[in-house]
Amino acid sequence: MLIEKLLSHWTDKIVCISKAEQISAERTHIANAGKLVLIPNGIDILAVRHAIPKSRSDIGIAEDAFVVGMIGRLSVQKAPDVFIRAAKFIHDAIPNSEFIIVGGGNETELVKAFADENELRLIVTGWTDEPYAYLKVFDVAMLLSRWEGFGLAVVEYMAAEKNVVATNIDALPTLIDDRVDGLLVEVDNPRDAADKVVWIYNHPKESEQMRVNALNKAIKNYDINRVVNQHVDMFVKLCNLGG
Repeated sequence: MLIEKLLSHWTDKIVCISKAEQISAERTHIANAGKLVLIPNGIDILAVRHAIPKSRSDIGIAEDAFVVGMIGRLSVQKAPDVFIRAAKFIHDAIPNSEFIIVGGGNETELVKAFADENELRLIVTGWTDEPYAYLKVFDVAMLLSRWEGFGLAVVEYMAAEKNVVATNIDALPTLIDDRVDGLLVEVDNPRDAADKVVWIYNHPKESEQMRVNALNKAIKNYDINRVVNQHVDMFVKLCNLGG
């Protein structure tokens, strides 16, 4: 934070990728409000939409399984430990549930050990250059982060038209309208996360509408072209001011 404050004296604008980041920058006096520009992050919507799903048989998942997954590093921030503990509660309620973590990290062995001890069917992909192919296999997508500057995975989940369960922390509630296009849960609360997944499983009609709402929000607000255009506008204004 000290470095950010020092460098802000030599910057014309500071881009905040979420409203939460902007509020944090203002609260911690990183720079005066006039230097802060809000340009919410975005993704290539079409890349998600056009991704070809992995074959369930190829990755070892039953065709009739209810698949719960997450995309992210297996690190303290992304809380894979909470995900796998929630998986135990989910499996108790939904016996044909199976689980995927798309990513790798230093908590991989811990998570796998818990899954083995509790007889959970878990796939950990490690690093992959085709995360969307795995995402397309999910029925429910989770992001149980302990802190999050933006939460790009949530937008990817929405673009893939998946039901989303995410923690009510930092930028995530600015992406999700609870019970409208996703469900928010308490941080470090695997029971709450599991209960929300089970609710989705037991309420197919409401869950379908949330998926539609989520897709529409992603298309409207988080396309990468909007991000590019906003940056171009900012640079043009800065150049005109400088000229």
